[in-house]
Amino acid sequence: MKTVIIIVGAARSGSTLLAKAIGGHSSCFTLGEINRFNQEISNPETLCGCGEKLNECNFWINILKKLGLVFKPSSKSDSKFKIGIYNQVTKKNKLHKLFATILFNKVYKDKNVDKEIKNTFTIYNKIFDKTQASVLIDSTKGLFRALILESNTPKDINFQFVQLTRDGRGVLNSGLKSSYSILHKDGIFKKYKGIENKDPVKIVNSWLYVNLRNYIILKLLRKKKTTIVKYEEFTDKPEYFLKLIFRKVNLDYEKSVLDLGENENHILGGNASRINAKKIKKQDDAWRRNLDKTLLKMFNRKAGWFNKLIGYK
Repeated sequence: MKTVIIIVGAARSGSTLLAKAIGGHSSCFTLGEINRFNQEISNPETLCGCGEKLNECNFWINILKKLGLVFKPSSKSDSKFKIGIYNQVTKKNKLHKLFATILFNKVYKDKNVDKEIKNTFTIYNKIFDKTQASVLIDSTKGLFRALILESNTPKDINFQFVQLTRDGRGVLNSGLKSSYSILHKDGIFKKYKGIENKDPVKIVNSWLYVNLRNYIILKLLRKKKTTIVKYEEFTDKPEYFLKLIFRKVNLDYEKSVLDLGENENHILGGNASRINAKKIKKQDDAWRRNLDKTLLKMFNRKAGWFNKLIGYK
């Protein structure tokens, strides 16, 4: 049976690194944030996880050809093949359908997203066929999207969830960064600007909402299908957590998954670690050096209680 592992959690929690490690297994393939498919194929500057520009990567050229699409900004072909899903399902007049799917695992049906759901499974199956992998890793992170896809899963595909959690102070520290660097194939690091003047309160509120929601839903309603991983523990003992994940999908552990630089990937979206990361390095708690007292006080007031509840001191 084919399996799709969806990594869910808040932004800046390490999903790209975890997905890259899982995808290093000979029976696995990491898609990355496939919900960004339409934006990524419309941007001529987008880089694939292999380091090539996406529109020069033979893997994605082949997949688009199979889908009848082209790399072209706002082309008619890719506008007809949307897989975003999320924006349509969180509208107030659609929430009753979402609740039925969450609580009773009812198949989610809505004319505005049925096609996007079908398109997502089309991409899954094209990549299953091309790679001959038995497991795909989708690091899109959105839980509602994951549950909607699960409710529509064909009989030959099994869904598993990995809830990835990171200390909220680490997420805040990472979220406030305004630039990042990528090591290109020519060996040169290039610096890119991120979003400047980000609101720390919004970062904290988003982290709290996403993790609190995910813990409640997954622990109560999808416990058997869910593996909970803390980013800090994963970077400290990667072999232990990777064995745990592989066991859930009936795969033997392969030591080579730890050599991130040796395993070529074609990850779509995600942060620079999809290209830069060669090894899994232990998390160093940089937030302790970078966050001032005002930011820490704000975090503790808003989300400190939950951070402690899930085991962070």
